This record gives sequence, structure tokens and C-alpha cells, in this order.
Amino acid sequence: MQILNELIETLGLKLPITLIVRTRSNKLCDAYYLPIHSDRTAKLKGHKVVIYTKDVQRSFDTLLAHELIHAWQEENKKYETHGKHFKKLAKQLESKFNLTEIYIEGVDEK
Repeated sequence: MQILNELIETLGLKLPITLIVRTRSNKLCDAYYLPIHSDRTAKLKGHKVVIYTKDVQRSFDTLLAHELIHAWQEENKKYETHGKHFKKLAKQLESKFNLTEIYIEGVDEK
């Protein structure tokens, strides 16, 4: 899982990440991100990323990068889903890690 650590470092993520890999498919998505908030204070305390591995459109590393950008957005209070910050980071990660299609126009919601 070296790429996980490299993506975390590149994005400057500070909070813990729970990564769950499901060896089945999901009709709705290939992966998803959920912020983890404190029950008492509602403060962000971590990140949860779930990645499905069966019948997916993108590579595992690409899906991981995509969801970790959402974690970066949450830590940096950039609540835009797939807006300008997301697209900029996607291009940077694609170049640095030789990935493709972290963001797919027309497939990823806006």
C-alpha cells in the first residue's frame, strides 16, 4: 500500500484514514468517501474510504486517489464535490503517479 502513504503525503492529509476494500461490485458506485465526525463536537476526526474491486471502471489506485481528494477537500473546507480544486488536484496526481481518469467529465457528478 505504498501508494496510499504517498497520496496521503502528497495531499498533506493529517487525519486518520480507514480504508475498506470490498471484493464485490456495487451498482451505484466503484468507491465512496465519508467524513468521520465526532459525535460530541461534530469536528472532523478522520476519513473513511470504501473501494469495490469487482466490475469497476477505474484502477484501484485511481479510485483511491479520487476518494482521497475528497478527504483533502473535507480537511481544507472546500465543499465543492468535483469543482475546480478537485480537478486541479486530480491533474496533479495523475501526472505525479502516472494515473488516468481520476476525474471523468460526464461520469463524475458535478
